[in-house]
Amino acid sequence: MTEEKKVKILCVEDEQDIRENIAEILRDEGFEVFEAANGKQGFEVFMQSKPDLIISDIMMPELDGFGLLKLIRESKNIRNNTIPFIFLSALGQKDDIIKGVNLSANDYLIKPIDFDMLIAKIREKTINANKMQEVHDRNVKNLKSQVATVLPAELSAYLDVITQAATNLKHEPYGPMPHRRYLEEFDKIYLNAMRLRSSIANALDESVIDHKLNADEEVISLLGFLNEFVSGLSDKFKSRIILEKPFEAETMSRVKIDCLVLLEALRKIFAGMFKSDAEASLKVSIISDHLGQIVIIFYLNSKNKNSNLAQNIDESQVSKILDRQNCRFEIVEIKDNTAILTIPSHRLVD
Repeated sequence: MTEEKKVKILCVEDEQDIRENIAEILRDEGFEVFEAANGKQGFEVFMQSKPDLIISDIMMPELDGFGLLKLIRESKNIRNNTIPFIFLSALGQKDDIIKGVNLSANDYLIKPIDFDMLIAKIREKTINANKMQEVHDRNVKNLKSQVATVLPAELSAYLDVITQAATNLKHEPYGPMPHRRYLEEFDKIYLNAMRLRSSIANALDESVIDHKLNADEEVISLLGFLNEFVSGLSDKFKSRIILEKPFEAETMSRVKIDCLVLLEALRKIFAGMFKSDAEASLKVSIISDHLGQIVIIFYLNSKNKNSNLAQNIDESQVSKILDRQNCRFEIVEIKDNTAILTIPSHRLVD
């Protein structure tokens, strides 16, 4: 018998005593609780922990509860638009309630907290959210079962004719062709007919459809994502990073990926690079390889002959993180201070 999965709750409250009291009571009720002291920290914990429900104070330093809710609801991830959100406030003013509702808050509790009421609301919101998810999952499953019916039944028959015709003509049944280039063109027809057949079969595979409908993934510009990542670093590190713009930047495919997984991997790669040499600069390049994949190349421009990436980057750990998205990571040659991250072609979106 499998153990029932705990409901995960994020509690965001700047007053430590209140936050710890809420967390303790909820843990006693069997919930898994994550804590944050303000909206900014709360959003970071939210992105990492992916809770089932959020409880948040309104008046907090750095980023208030309204700002936190706005950040979450503006996310492109569908799940973030529907996650239950309960406000806590000592104010209890009509304007706060209206503002929270306009930002898509799900409920509101006034301090001091009635914990029986809070727990009841949590159970109600999570049960309703689970029911909505079940309906969504059924609709998606129904959609997947119908995808194949959208294509004309004769499509395979047409492909059979094209493939067979190309095969026959390649053998020159009516005598030699006036030019060998004709045979090359027949080869192209045959090859692309086979590719089309394979592409259709792959597109209709249920596991592929599941992958393409993954709500945790986003379609991003890899260059834009790296630019944003680098700009978020401290000036100490940012000034030492050279992010090269690819020659084909305007036509390079976008990437469909779980940004949290990519972010986690990048943090470990960059941290290991700079740990290898605290003074060196880091050049980051993006290229498309001959297999249609996108490759990120990290090169540490170090004058220190003793710098060693393998000692400072746990290659197996980074690889394990990226395996979740079928991406690969390797340190190419220790002496060259080079590492590469490869994003497979099936993750690219034209």
